[in-house]
Amino acid sequence: MDTPQEKLKKLTAWDTEPALTEDELDELLLAAALEDKAGLHPQHEDWTPTYDLNAAAAAGWLIKAGRASSTTETEPDSFYVTSKVFDNCCRMAKIYRSKGRISLSVVRPTG
Repeated sequence: MDTPQEKLKKLTAWDTEPALTEDELDELLLAAALEDKAGLHPQHEDWTPTYDLNAAAAAGWLIKAGRASSTTETEPDSFYVTSKVFDNCCRMAKIYRSKGRISLSVVRPTG
């Protein structure tokens, strides 16, 4: 089973330019932390890690869009067309925002 970070890596194509770092993925998960099934908040010591992965993925794609917006094409016939990368990142963010909340809980082993 994937960890929340591994799942988020897949949802954001994290290592494809414009890339995200693992620290950024952790920050996205922290921002998308939810109350768990027992009603415990993320700050509670018995909280079961639970995240809104769609919100985290949407935010990740917006970061990627921001990075793409500041790049320029250096060669006229370049395959890397920055406006298309920006548009794609914005579309991906919209897709994940429209999906609504999907939560992932991490089960901690007992014992």
